[in-house]
Amino acid sequence: MTSTSVTFRKGARLLGGLNALVSLASASLLGIAIERLAHRHYSSGEGLLLAVLGIRWLSATALGLWGDHAGDVLKDFWRRTLPEHLTRPRGEHERGRGELALAIEQASDEPRLDALSTSASVSMAGLAIVFWAAGWLSLIITVGLLLVAVPLYQRAGRRSAVVGAEYEQRRALLESRQLEILHHTPELRALGAVAYGADEIAAISDSEHAVALRAIRIALESSLVTEFLSGVSIGLVAMVVGLDLLGGRISLGHALIAVLVTSEIFIHVRRYGSEFHRRENSVRSIATLRDVEPATTDHEPSDLLVATDLVTAASDLPVTLRVSPGQRVLVTGPSGSGKTTLLQTLISWRDPHRGSVARTAQPVGYVSVDSPLMSGSLRDNLTLGVPIADAIVARCLSSLGLTGPRFDDLDTLLLADGRGISTGERVRLVLARTLLAGAVVVLLDDIGGVLDASARRQVGHALDETPDLTIVEATVDAPLLTSFDLRIEVGP
Repeated sequence: MTSTSVTFRKGARLLGGLNALVSLASASLLGIAIERLAHRHYSSGEGLLLAVLGIRWLSATALGLWGDHAGDVLKDFWRRTLPEHLTRPRGEHERGRGELALAIEQASDEPRLDALSTSASVSMAGLAIVFWAAGWLSLIITVGLLLVAVPLYQRAGRRSAVVGAEYEQRRALLESRQLEILHHTPELRALGAVAYGADEIAAISDSEHAVALRAIRIALESSLVTEFLSGVSIGLVAMVVGLDLLGGRISLGHALIAVLVTSEIFIHVRRYGSEFHRRENSVRSIATLRDVEPATTDHEPSDLLVATDLVTAASDLPVTLRVSPGQRVLVTGPSGSGKTTLLQTLISWRDPHRGSVARTAQPVGYVSVDSPLMSGSLRDNLTLGVPIADAIVARCLSSLGLTGPRFDDLDTLLLADGRGISTGERVRLVLARTLLAGAVVVLLDDIGGVLDASARRQVGHALDETPDLTIVEATVDAPLLTSFDLRIEVGP
């Protein structure tokens, strides 16, 4: 549990308790104010009524502002704690970025929900006021209906948890299947089987919607339970004190206090009960965030990549290395020996099988024959929205051998995944994007094989002209590096 969370939990309990006590006191004072107005003591009655309304408004506003502040602080804390998980591509077996972002939003509800929980508990002190104002019968009615509400809330909570887990599972399935089918859309279109993918996505989407509707129905049922029990309790207490009032056994002030305080108790309980979905989501989200280990970004200021006894999923050969600024590392081995897996594990895109890895928090570029481009202008693909002078972009492209009409006009539109240009041109565009982004480390994953001899010379020369750039190149037999400081052999 974080110190930030503990601090806000203490504040939530304090403010929640104060809010309940203020509401009970204001309900009692409201009963007195109405009694005075009924007895035509207008001056004191109106003054007390305005004071009660002012106190209630200040209490609700203060609690709301504090809840917003606490939620914003917790969001900022979790976002700063997990920046690596939220910004880098998803690794194997990791939670999705969207799931972590949603968990942060739901976890930020914790202070408000703690305050509601405390308010509901402290509001039980109102039972003593009900007993004092209206006697045993009103107390028994209120306590009895509160006890009936507890198992109903628990049942609704269990059902909500089951449906929530099912909904998350369906949503994850829909997301992964959509991405998979979109990836294979060209093949499906070529085979005339686009309807297959569309029908499958529609079926999964329909099942997700059905689960969502069940969750909404459970939420509505729980809300109806709280509204029904609250209405019955207030109605029965009002009937009892009304009969006592007619029989002269109770004063108007006591009758009003009993009814208003009973209503106040159920308001707090109803608010707490109606938020059980958010409570469960918040608890699960906090557990999710605490299960995610903050990614290590910096090992030492002089080290950009560090591996200690690293064993990847593709090779049992342990690797230990420390890569410093400007260092050149060549990773060689036959095809299928695990070079790509090693590179992606070094930058935490894959989980290590054993050992540990750490990487710099500064920009890191990864270039492979599978690196994608986006549909949009050439400028957007290269600058990624960062304002960079056209002359600098053009000079970078020229250094990599990308010249001619297609590359001189930065407003040239590229098709999705760079269709219309060759693989060699595409990897050089991705490399240019990496260099323009100011990456301090560039990992080249066997791209020399898709470049002709002239392009390899140009790219090699461009890399030689950036001595401060750290380069890790994996290749079978066509390295772009003309010299290197460390050579790693990856076995089959």
